[in-house]
Amino acid sequence: MTRRSLWIVAALALMILVPIQPAHAQCTPLTLTVNGSSSVTLSPGSTLMIAGSISNCGTQTANIVGTLTITRNGMTLATYSNTYVVAAGQTKLVSTSFIVPNDPGVYVGTVTTSNGGSATVTVTVT
Repeated sequence: MTRRSLWIVAALALMILVPIQPAHAQCTPLTLTVNGSSSVTLSPGSTLMIAGSISNCGTQTANIVGTLTITRNGMTLATYSNTYVVAAGQTKLVSTSFIVPNDPGVYVGTVTTSNGGSATVTVTVT
């Protein structure tokens, strides 16, 4: 056998011995939007919808705690927590609505999850 033939045989043997693993999509633990965007401007008294998804990137069913903290000028105005049971590799869609406060300003909603997710939305009230 020629040297080139030996390289081809070696490469084929390696391909048989080391199967190529399929690429897996990157798991994002958390997504979040307010009225479909990451930042909105609304008038006082409007209703806004906070929506997102919580994903379990692990290999076992998990209780994932999601905590939404609303701040204005660096001060915490409210905190909401909920626990979601999410099967391994699955995603749970979640949403809630709020009435926009009558006080103009910039409000920031930050959600964190017990599995390492974090996302922020901004609502400007004019």
